[in-house]
Amino acid sequence: MRSRCSMLTVSAVLLFGPLLTVGAELLRDPTRPYAAGPVVVVTPARAAAFSVSAILVSEKRRVAIVNGQRVSEGDQVDGATVVKILADRLRLNLHGKEITTRLLPDPLRK
Repeated sequence: MRSRCSMLTVSAVLLFGPLLTVGAELLRDPTRPYAAGPVVVVTPARAAAFSVSAILVSEKRRVAIVNGQRVSEGDQVDGATVVKILADRLRLNLHGKEITTRLLPDPLRK
């Protein structure tokens, strides 16, 4: 009787075991916070990965240092076009979307 019961248990596990694992994938992890979403990898071109370390605005010219490059209005930097250089920020056009980046605080410029 005992061997018959264990054989029945093993058979049930072999038959229904895969079904239990499929159902387990649909269950929510109770240790995961509700606000947590899927992990999304953001490429530098899609993120606001433009650091403005210096801006010069005068009557004759407007120049900025963005990601280590000297740029003027209309120039390209890392796939974005410089639209406007203002005294404390820079407006860029990246794939049809306008991005505004601010001049880094003094300790972060170095």
